[in-house]
Amino acid sequence: MKIDQAINDVRDAETELAKRLRLTGERHAVEHDLYHLGHTMARQCADHLDQLATVSGKYGVQTEEAEVAESPGLLETARHKASEVLGRSETTGLLLLRDLREVYLRAQAAEIAWIILIQAAKASRDTDLLTIATSCHTETETCAKWLRTRIKETSPQVLATG
Repeated sequence: MKIDQAINDVRDAETELAKRLRLTGERHAVEHDLYHLGHTMARQCADHLDQLATVSGKYGVQTEEAEVAESPGLLETARHKASEVLGRSETTGLLLLRDLREVYLRAQAAEIAWIILIQAAKASRDTDLLTIATSCHTETETCAKWLRTRIKETSPQVLATG
């Protein structure tokens, strides 16, 4: 079986999604929903990795401590202050739209990775893995839907009224 590769793909995708969520939230801290939900969803990605670690050992996957939910650091504080100084402008609006698109693509990559892992769990009849993958997939799908909605809300504001 090659389930270990599917598990590693999920871990990579969730880790990258968490980094992008946090970075986008910090870069656009003046958008309070984006800042807070971005950090909440990044912590959710860490939780997904912790849940996956409970079953990944039987497939020979080395579990590592999830490094996606970091506490606020100097870099985050600097980004937050820069966001407050720049506020909302035409340039920051275009940057926001670009960042939302990038994090949405990461969410889609994570969602597809979960779907592949779900199919592998079904094929191998691993009910524990299937339960975890299905639950985490649903939460990742919700994240992607929120990002898509945020893009739909932001794009006319930035492109038509900017």
